Amino acid sequence: MINPILKNREHLLVYGLFWLLLTIIHTMLLHWGQQVEWSLALAEATIYGLGFALVGLSIWFIVRFTGLTEGSLWNAVMSHIAAGALLIFIWLATSYFITGYLLGYESSIRQASIEKLWWRIALGAVYYLLVALVYYLLIFYENYKEKQIREIEMQSTLKETELSMLKAQINPHFIFNSLNSISSLTLTRPEDAHEMIVKLSSFLRYTIGHSETELVPLSQEIETIQLYLEIEKLRFGKKLEVNFEGVDAIPNSANLPNLILQPLIENAIKYGVYESTEASTISVVISYSDRHLQIEITNSTEDDSIVHKGKGIGLKNVRGRLQLIYESADLLETYKEENKYKVQLTIPQLDQN
Repeated sequence: MINPILKNREHLLVYGLFWLLLTIIHTMLLHWGQQVEWSLALAEATIYGLGFALVGLSIWFIVRFTGLTEGSLWNAVMSHIAAGALLIFIWLATSYFITGYLLGYESSIRQASIEKLWWRIALGAVYYLLVALVYYLLIFYENYKEKQIREIEMQSTLKETELSMLKAQINPHFIFNSLNSISSLTLTRPEDAHEMIVKLSSFLRYTIGHSETELVPLSQEIETIQLYLEIEKLRFGKKLEVNFEGVDAIPNSANLPNLILQPLIENAIKYGVYESTEASTISVVISYSDRHLQIEITNSTEDDSIVHKGKGIGLKNVRGRLQLIYESADLLETYKEENKYKVQLTIPQLDQN
């Protein structure tokens, strides 16, 4: 595996600055601790610092292939001690030779005094620990990023699954009602039954071909709802009338989740047309302000029909989809006013990349 410092320019820059700082500290220690002239102290610190910076690149492989789990902790410690001793010896011997050649010092490590030797061994141990720590931090950071990515992917998968489940609850309900109507029409109006099958096929083809999180233009959603209404009008005839207002005034960029209106229109038909003996009008008023698309659906109702009929699956599923897509729980409101039932839907306009 490639050293993460070498494959990333930012990491390489930080690594260089890290050793620049250590070189400055080393220079000050030589000058103030051993009374070495500034120029000589800087030259010596640079040689030792640059030397360990190069040696330190190999520490990555020791860190990478030495785990820190409970079972291998002892092996990791022993591996670092052995590797550290070898690398520090190579570093000291090389640095002594280079400083001796360039600065006129003793060029062999065997000529070094015990005091200077142990001081540099301690310095090498500190360098080794610092570099190893840097690598461990890099590994932990990469693991943390990978964990975050996995969690985001898992949340996205769960979100898609939940949205699919919500959609799967609505489609069978609609198909069941449509098939019942087709069954009835085959006996009384075979031609209407055939037409209803064709329109139902087109409508279902659209629902299958679009993702639950996909945002579509309002005009496309209206066209799909019109297809759905044509299916319903074959069932209810003149009893069903749906009026759309304000569509032409909406910006072309306005969008909303695909098929978000279908269960709301179906809900209005269910409570406004099923039991009505007269023509029933459903009003759909659409407006746009402050980057929010607002849709109000109003239908007439019989007394107490909302309470006694159905389980509210349509509204519940719409709320669930809105919560998952927009992460807001107050985008769908319902009102009961005398013999009118209103559903108000608010769709925030998300930026599309």
